Amino acid sequence: MIWSISWKNVWRNKTRSLVVIVAFTLGLFGGIYMVAFMNGMFESRIIQAIGNESSHIQVHNPQYLENNEIKYTIDEAADYVSAIEQIPEVKAVSARIKVLGMASTSGNASGVMINGVDIDRERQVTGIAESIVRNGGSFFESDGRKPIVIGEKLAKTLKLTYYKMEGEDLERLGQNRKYRDVVPLLDSIAGKSFRTEEDFDHALIGLFGEKDGKRLSFRLKEAAIKYRLKRKIVLSFQALDGHISYDAFRVVGVYKTANSAFDGMNLFVRDTDISSVVSMKSGQVNQVAVLLNSVNDDQLVAEQIRTINPGLDVQTWDTIMPEAAMYSGAMDFFLFVFLIIILLALGFGIVNTMLMAVLERVKELGMLMAIGMNKKRVFRMIMLETVFLGLTGAMIGTLLCYLLVWWTGNTGLDLSALYQEGLEAIGFSAKVYPVIGFDSFVQILFMVILTGVLASIYPARKALKLNPAEAIRIDM
Repeated sequence: MIWSISWKNVWRNKTRSLVVIVAFTLGLFGGIYMVAFMNGMFESRIIQAIGNESSHIQVHNPQYLENNEIKYTIDEAADYVSAIEQIPEVKAVSARIKVLGMASTSGNASGVMINGVDIDRERQVTGIAESIVRNGGSFFESDGRKPIVIGEKLAKTLKLTYYKMEGEDLERLGQNRKYRDVVPLLDSIAGKSFRTEEDFDHALIGLFGEKDGKRLSFRLKEAAIKYRLKRKIVLSFQALDGHISYDAFRVVGVYKTANSAFDGMNLFVRDTDISSVVSMKSGQVNQVAVLLNSVNDDQLVAEQIRTINPGLDVQTWDTIMPEAAMYSGAMDFFLFVFLIIILLALGFGIVNTMLMAVLERVKELGMLMAIGMNKKRVFRMIMLETVFLGLTGAMIGTLLCYLLVWWTGNTGLDLSALYQEGLEAIGFSAKVYPVIGFDSFVQILFMVILTGVLASIYPARKALKLNPAEAIRIDM
């Protein structure tokens, strides 16, 4: 009976109740979706970082970690790698020669980390092979002498990119309805080469005007960018014996990850091409990267690896990249704090609404108490009205949010046209797939019910203090 009466009382003043319900709906919808959006960004960052940058576990000579000096090596790496591969939770292992050096072309020079890798093993441990850009060659699939694979950011720094609209680029743009009207206007620059981004931007502004030129710039540069493959890069570095060595390599591939800082620093060569130049003996490496079947096994496997050679330093991904680990651990706390703030604000709105409802029904409440309704039932009725108000808005808001998270979680939100450069500078992908666990929705509904109960206390106390005889005589 009390449940039915409470639900009907919610709708006695439809306008007031709808205002509160809409406020709850919009507040929770926006709050939950923002958390899902950020959660998607952080999860993507962790996956990208493990897959391309750190792997789950790294092993080094302890002294190498102090300043990345090449002389601190892991010896007999082949036997060590074979022993790690015997661990059931290990998916793949790759040993690397890592050398700090300088990459130079006729156009520019830049400091780099040279990664000498076993190509087949590296394919299994990282996603660099799958990150080769369009028109960017391949991951060591050519038969050229001393090939090298570099990041797109480094390619731009070394002046190994240019911009040129070709027939297939225009055809691809024409398949996108947003750019169909633009394609005919690009015929005047089709086939022309532009050495820098600035030159290409200037040509676009000349075609479309400053406003539209800047608006279209990102997508058109993405379509027009080309890479100077087969160009020579000279690498200089300090060899194991202390002298400065030089060697020339030919660009066979250009990759691009979600971390432009990583792309601008790391290049890859074959370990057999670099080992003799740096005076390393067979079996000497600087790093062993381990990829696991599950991230949850990292601590277990790290302990097993330590027993194989206790003299080496074994680090898990959360130690290598503490900022990524922080993202993983902070999301639940962030969700909790964010919702507390939203529910606190909405709770004051409910208190105000229910207090007005109580003051409008003083005579009615006095009559109910006069004919025998005890204070416990009056309190329960007002509490249920408050909970129903919040829960109705919460259920609508969470349902809408769940549907939007499901949809955008599959299609993704592409922010590349606006924020790609800024996001990739700090290691985040410009395409975000919002995600939030079902347990979070359950937690949110529980917090809404708790908010309703707490918000009902003050209005209910006002009602319980009424004197039935005086309340009945009040002329409302």
